[in-house]
Amino acid sequence: MATTTDKLRNFELPREYYHWFSKESVWGWLFLLPSLLALGLVSVYPLFRGIYLSFFEYDGIADPEFVGLEHYVTILGWTEFWVVMRNTLVWAFAAVVVMALIGLGFAVLLNRDFRGRSVATTLLLLPWAVPFISIALNWRLMYNFELGPLNGFLRMTGITEGLPWIASSRYALFSIMLAWVWRNFPFFMLTFLAGMKGIPGDLYEAARVDGSTKLDQFRHITMPFLQPIAVVMTLLMSLWTLNHFTLIYVMTGGGPGNTSMVLPVYIYERAFHLSEMGLASAIAVVMLIVMMTYGLIYLRLYREDVGGK
Repeated sequence: MATTTDKLRNFELPREYYHWFSKESVWGWLFLLPSLLALGLVSVYPLFRGIYLSFFEYDGIADPEFVGLEHYVTILGWTEFWVVMRNTLVWAFAAVVVMALIGLGFAVLLNRDFRGRSVATTLLLLPWAVPFISIALNWRLMYNFELGPLNGFLRMTGITEGLPWIASSRYALFSIMLAWVWRNFPFFMLTFLAGMKGIPGDLYEAARVDGSTKLDQFRHITMPFLQPIAVVMTLLMSLWTLNHFTLIYVMTGGGPGNTSMVLPVYIYERAFHLSEMGLASAIAVVMLIVMMTYGLIYLRLYREDVGGK
């Protein structure tokens, strides 16, 4: 019987793996090494560090104290955590649906030939170019009870004396959502418009010859072509919305109470205002699991639309 030493001595690398050790391959990996190290330092290490800290009691100064799963048991039993989770899901998915519908509507309009279409497209794209901090400060001014133009319009038309847009638990989350939709609907609009430009005109011509209405053409030609794009865009935007921090933190800080609090702001408050790094890490891990689960289920449901198997 051949010994292990003999097997190792007689081992021969399969020919299909020779290219891994070729001169070009080694140089390629050497050129990639700085990027891989930077990626590991700014992405992979913080991820595993956060998971590690979620099992410890840590205030950022003293030595971490191991507590096992205690943080997870604590947050899953909190009513406050579930309120924040509900706000996060409502904020993310409602905003994405509204953005997709508005973006689709403007894409349909801009797909027609009319005078000034280039100017209209440019104006509609402008919100996408504005930084989030500028949007947050400007929309806060617009929502101001005394000086804001929105309440000024309501008073002028006699509808009401004004609404406490971001000071009321009833309107705060909706008001922030409005600003978020305004900022991001051009992303959907531009993507849908690009998709419509790629639909062969012969299909519409054949449908017109067969007597199809505009609505039939939209349902049976436009929508099937746009569906793969819509699946990818809604998934991406849902994840970006779930992760977004700036707009909510600057406009309301999660208030009044916790009525507009979402998980990214909640994690920040726990970690840096209350010095509960371990607890905040556990919440971040739960958020990561929710996002990964959502992404996997979503892709599973629509895998045929995005070319998966």
